[in-house]
Amino acid sequence: MAGVEADTRTRLIEVAERLWAERGVNGVSLREIGAAAGQRNTGAARYHFGSKEGLVNAVFEHRMVPVNERREAMLAELEDNDLRGLAEAFLYPLSEQLGQPGRPSWYLRFSMQAAYVDGAAPTDLSAQPWTKGVLELRRRFDAALAELGIPAALRRDRWELFTGHLAGALANRERQVEHLPRKQLSDRTLFLAGLVDTAVALAAAPVSAETARLARRPA
Repeated sequence: MAGVEADTRTRLIEVAERLWAERGVNGVSLREIGAAAGQRNTGAARYHFGSKEGLVNAVFEHRMVPVNERREAMLAELEDNDLRGLAEAFLYPLSEQLGQPGRPSWYLRFSMQAAYVDGAAPTDLSAQPWTKGVLELRRRFDAALAELGIPAALRRDRWELFTGHLAGALANRERQVEHLPRKQLSDRTLFLAGLVDTAVALAAAPVSAETARLARRPA
């Protein structure tokens, strides 16, 4: 019975991931997810996860445990706060969730839809062990920008731009993998390497005199 329950949970998680990726978290109810997962009991998703927030976080955990393990391993090998190494530690573990032509994935689009849902794991990176890697990455990113002389008032926005650029580009790539013919897709390895380049450039962009003046103003 335990195996059946585990299979049902996984099925609900994967269906929720796909439907929420396609239609947004507010566009699909728990009842619809249960029905799409082939459950006769329309309350199956609520039974297994308690609430929409519970199912959202189950999707994140399902994918983020292996991502976090790889990310922490990459961070452990970085001897300093090298921005390129940090960009790679954010991007490459997450990119392993990308599908292939004929075998699409939905997690990257789901994560863009669900990241700011009330109570979702990304809103509190310290609340669960499988987001500790990105929490450590954020700390080291801030230190790297401080070493570059980026004002403290700008560093939080730079983090949001940095992670949003990488995650958004992966989500768009995921959509392309599902819908574009293989011949129209750029080389995956080249795409990822170029994406690291742009993320590093964004994070380390010089601060203009006007922006520096604004950053010195009292909050």
